Amino acid sequence: MKCVIGGVHLRVFGRAIHAIARVSDEFWFDPLEKGLALRSVNSSRSAYAYVFFSSMFFQHYCGAAVPQPHQKGKQSSPSCKLIIKSVLPVFRCVNVLERNVEKCSICTDINDHHITFQFLCKHGRLRIFTGAAAV
Repeated sequence: MKCVIGGVHLRVFGRAIHAIARVSDEFWFDPLEKGLALRSVNSSRSAYAYVFFSSMFFQHYCGAAVPQPHQKGKQSSPSCKLIIKSVLPVFRCVNVLERNVEKCSICTDINDHHITFQFLCKHGRLRIFTGAAAV
């Protein structure tokens, strides 16, 4: 999965990450055909958070689908389970990100179980954050 978020929409995405962090210590990063879903359930399963970003939200969105072995012809995008403490520092100060970042690229690779956040900042600076993901 690969998507690009413009600097204007980065604030909304960062606030969604912060909102999901209030529910649980981990969340699911779920690329779908029509957009990206962020899901979280607390440990006692009494609270649930779900944020869906349509593909129109992104400057570029490509949710790579893989065939499911148990359902012929159907395809599904691989979900990634992430620890919120590894993602929260990336979106720590959303206001500063909005001012300094021109665009953010998010890439997942199910082969090596990593998620990468690349921030293209003003003045040509590139910041890269890589985190482990459980599929």
